[in-house]
Amino acid sequence: MSTNMLGVTMTAEQSKTKKMKTKLQMKAPTQERSRQTVATILEACERIMVREGFYGVTTDKIAKEAGVSIGSLYQFFGNKESVVSALIHDMIRKDLLFFQEKISSINTLPADRQVQFLMDLAIEIYSTQRAIRQKIQGIYQYLVDQGEFKKVIDIYIDTLARFIIPKDGRDPRVMAQLTIHAFIGLMEQVVVDNPNFIEDEKLVAEIKRMFIRYLCE
Repeated sequence: MSTNMLGVTMTAEQSKTKKMKTKLQMKAPTQERSRQTVATILEACERIMVREGFYGVTTDKIAKEAGVSIGSLYQFFGNKESVVSALIHDMIRKDLLFFQEKISSINTLPADRQVQFLMDLAIEIYSTQRAIRQKIQGIYQYLVDQGEFKKVIDIYIDTLARFIIPKDGRDPRVMAQLTIHAFIGLMEQVVVDNPNFIEDEKLVAEIKRMFIRYLCE
């Protein structure tokens, strides 16, 4: 165990992650066959991550699990961190696509139900790919493009802000910004503690209640 400059105690694995500054090296596939190879590699990486965690992943293991040569893997990825980074970015893109598809039905709801709909949707997103979400906590912030990640977060913030009914001069976007960041921080810990959190109805109800009351009262 070690303590950082803020006085926060970290495990040895967290300390090791904190020092990780590996250069990410990725080449985007241009042909369908190449895209399929990359998809197979990412699926294999995910299975290993779920079984063994980030520090159990190696490029050799990924190639063997994917059934491809190590040369084929290095054709697209320079190291294991690059593969894990691509896996995380793929999940972020899928989450956003899922959100954008589901949000299309929100305008059919009464105004006082729209925020609750958004909270239900946010919980639903975190209930998918639960095992891998648990494994990427503590490392994903070092392996994602922060500029791209911010663009995605801003989409969620802007969307939520549109459906907040302002009261007493409060700023809907500030409220949305605080909510999104607080929700992400909370859910990161929830999936670490219990990746099957969605089965705990009381926990889910309390999470929704906390944010809905802040946004609607």
